[in-house]
Amino acid sequence: IAKEFLPEDAESLICVPIVRSNEVLGILLLSSAKKRSYEKSQLMIVDILCSHFAIAIENAKHYEETKAKSERCALTKLFNYRYMEAKLNEEFSRLQNGEREFLSLIILDIDYFKKVNDTYGHQSGNEILCELAGRLANLIDEAGIAARYGGEEFVVLMPDTSKEDTLAWAELIRQTIANRPFILKQNIDGSSSSTKVYITASIGVAAAPEDADDSLALIRHADRALYVGAKRAGRNRVAEYVK
Repeated sequence: IAKEFLPEDAESLICVPIVRSNEVLGILLLSSAKKRSYEKSQLMIVDILCSHFAIAIENAKHYEETKAKSERCALTKLFNYRYMEAKLNEEFSRLQNGEREFLSLIILDIDYFKKVNDTYGHQSGNEILCELAGRLANLIDEAGIAARYGGEEFVVLMPDTSKEDTLAWAELIRQTIANRPFILKQNIDGSSSSTKVYITASIGVAAAPEDADDSLALIRHADRALYVGAKRAGRNRVAEYVK
């Protein structure tokens, strides 16, 4: 037993492993300053407690795993639509309570993604979605919360980030997608030779409180900027919501 876990005056010890499915999950350690402080009956009670602890720990582990799966996109491992909706409402409440000064939202949509799927196959399309998700997560890191919103659409929620700064982030995202090819490992014909594919994305940005009074309006206005300001204007660009 490591000395740092023991009181200096310990004279008696009970040390029982917490075991579940032949795996040691932890150790329960009891100490006393008195010599011969513990009886065999007390050891039996602690042993029973440890079996209950093992079940509780396993249940907690399963709960966390289930919760994580419910919040993540199975393909890209980014947060999913359900999580982002809840997080957006939570952050908007913070904004309204004065805990946040700004709340900005980036929505991006891959340009001509159907053509990519038709040309290279849906598996290759999935490869692109996964690689894009990785680039997005690495770039944003802790500055915001990235999620796959559905299909080829992604969102980034940026608490306490002004609209001007969010537009700069959005441009970085656009360049991160457009300036480096995506490497496909599987082609539609079944061959495993690597193929370089260049894609672009159109991006819309809206910010609260200047653009929206509630979370739904923030999504709607970022989406409008995406389709009116970016898609219709030629794609592969960033557009902000304008009233």
